[in-house]
Amino acid sequence: MKRKEDRKEKEDKKVPKGEKVKNEEVEEEEKERMKAEEKEEEKEEAKEEEKQEEPLKEPDLPTLFVWFISMLSGRAWEYLGLIMNPETKKLNKDLKRAKVTIDTVAFLHDQIKDDLNKEDYKRIENLLANLRMNYVEKLKESEN
Repeated sequence: MKRKEDRKEKEDKKVPKGEKVKNEEVEEEEKERMKAEEKEEEKEEAKEEEKQEEPLKEPDLPTLFVWFISMLSGRAWEYLGLIMNPETKKLNKDLKRAKVTIDTVAFLHDQIKDDLNKEDYKRIENLLANLRMNYVEKLKESEN
């Protein structure tokens, strides 16, 4: 029995009672904070799982055509010799390829024009007009 009392006295001497209460409060607060963090992490994981489960939406056909037309127009500008080839860093002037590319853009535009919104329709119309005007200029330059 004396040993128990000695231990108790040693513990009491090590940490005063007021500090024991404070330490217990800090420990409780720490436990609550950790629980809150765990709940937050679980919520974030659940959100990530939901995102992964959502199927990717396929773009509609007009959107794909507009994207493809923009790629083709970049090539047309390159073939007109107005922009550099990004791979070779050189100007490539090939008017035959430019004409084929411009005609392809015009064909695609003609096929989807009824499905385009006004903004895309106008943008492609302007693009075609600019490509055609530049083609004519470059053709005249090459003839002289």
